[in-house]
Amino acid sequence: MEIRTSGQLYRKLFCIDTIILCCVVLAMMVYFFTSMRNRFLEQNLDYMGMMRESADSYLEETSDIAEYMHEDLYKSDMELNDALHCLTDGPADYQQYRLDTYYESKIREYKGIETFFKDGFQAYQSLSIIMLYSYERGVVTEYTRDGKSHKRYGDKVFLQRLEQGDLVEEDCFFYLKEIRDPVNMQVRGCMLLGFDSSKFESIRRYYSKAELTVYNDAGTRVFDSNGKYKISEIMKAEKTGALENFLGAYVEQTQTGRYHTISYLKKSRASAVPTPVILMILLVGLGTLALGETFVRYHLKRLEKRLDRILDGMTKVMEGDLKVRIPSDRNGDELDVISTYFNEMCINLEEHINKRYLAEIEQKNAEMAALQNQINPHFLYNTLEAVRMKAICNGDREVGKMLYSLAVTFRAQLKEADVITLAQELHYSKKYMELFEFRYPGQFETILECPEEYLQIPVIKFVLQPIIENYFIHGIRMKEKDNFIRISVERGKEVRIVVEDNGNGMEEKVLAAKNRELAEDFMETRASIGVANVNRRLKAVYGKEYGIHMEARPGGGLRVILRFQPQEEGAPSSQ
Repeated sequence: MEIRTSGQLYRKLFCIDTIILCCVVLAMMVYFFTSMRNRFLEQNLDYMGMMRESADSYLEETSDIAEYMHEDLYKSDMELNDALHCLTDGPADYQQYRLDTYYESKIREYKGIETFFKDGFQAYQSLSIIMLYSYERGVVTEYTRDGKSHKRYGDKVFLQRLEQGDLVEEDCFFYLKEIRDPVNMQVRGCMLLGFDSSKFESIRRYYSKAELTVYNDAGTRVFDSNGKYKISEIMKAEKTGALENFLGAYVEQTQTGRYHTISYLKKSRASAVPTPVILMILLVGLGTLALGETFVRYHLKRLEKRLDRILDGMTKVMEGDLKVRIPSDRNGDELDVISTYFNEMCINLEEHINKRYLAEIEQKNAEMAALQNQINPHFLYNTLEAVRMKAICNGDREVGKMLYSLAVTFRAQLKEADVITLAQELHYSKKYMELFEFRYPGQFETILECPEEYLQIPVIKFVLQPIIENYFIHGIRMKEKDNFIRISVERGKEVRIVVEDNGNGMEEKVLAAKNRELAEDFMETRASIGVANVNRRLKAVYGKEYGIHMEARPGGGLRVILRFQPQEEGAPSSQ
């Protein structure tokens, strides 16, 4: 009979896995590309908002500076009067006023409007130029940061712009503050505070992708990073609410006093992914595809080898070789299940063939075990009672007490039910410790603490004896006389029996390993096997959440805590 190989299955699975892998990698690349677009869009929109906020902040800062200087001027009578005379007097009269004031006031330094503006330039670095314009004389006096000043007459263009509020010059924008005579409140002139508009260029460069436009109510451009659109067109689109469509961009706009700020980001650039990022996504996708293909090929080759082993084994069985066994790689998949079942089938076939002979041998072994089990364990108990009575008759009462304690313990193993009361368990434990009192006289003290209302709590028998035995084997300090072992019973949501001693204790690492083994219901060593058995019995009867936990006792020694929930409360489960 011809046996088909697994090559066809390999090729079929390889093609299917390759198609699936390509689809997954493609979907992953699309997902990452879309995520990066959304991320860059969100980031660029944030930058656009921050650029607009920075521009607004600068406008608010300059507006506040202009307001502060205007207020400061009215706080100083000398400087204010000097400004008023500068606006109303001719050059000769103004100089005469300054000399008379200096002479009459007898001060060291005359503080006029020039000193006031000089202090303003020193205090505010963004302040570029200050103009003082006299309404009566029509004279404009310009003050610059270098301390120079010059006068000129205001022409018609200057007056027209002043009336329209079009206070913008090259690289500078102004705030107008009128100066009134405090005596009659008549307006004598105005103060024009000019600030550097190149600051907007610095803000725009910091947020490179977005564009920034600043203009005033008169429609004059203060700053425009693009320069492609007319301010009048922008204002028209803004009034009709079609500014985003006009610019073809995401737009944020605000107004600070007479100045308008517009930051916008072209939609074509807003979500653009940089070329290096696109290349990185492509390289990661290709690398993932290559790595996935390598893994698929490796996995399918292993699968092909395992299928060939199964086919070879089946061929040998068909030829009559029942000794064949298929290796199990223990991958936990269906092929391991098939291999296991195949091996068990071969074993069962061999056992079926030899069943008659093996059955006879097993029958003889069972009969021998039955004969050995007919020995009555009550014989040992009765013998102990006879020896105890003989010892009492001979006057050896200590030996009688020891035999009595041993007989009580042995009788409890034979006659008592599997579940006893806590009072009985404590009684048997006390009798068991009495045996050690004869062995170690005066070397330890036993303490039993159990409230009376807990004495009738049901518990499986012999949960304390192995714990006590473990103490006397490993924990007691033979050279000391202050040893003690305390057994106390506590009850809250569960019953806790605490066996505490001041013995040798355990190292921290060993204690942690023991607790881990107890929690997993597994002991890696044969040490403390009695404790492991008690732990296993508690978990089997009361549930996996109960059992034994050990911890170091402060001051030295060990605390062994037995946790359970009595069956009468419905907590334990019989497992």
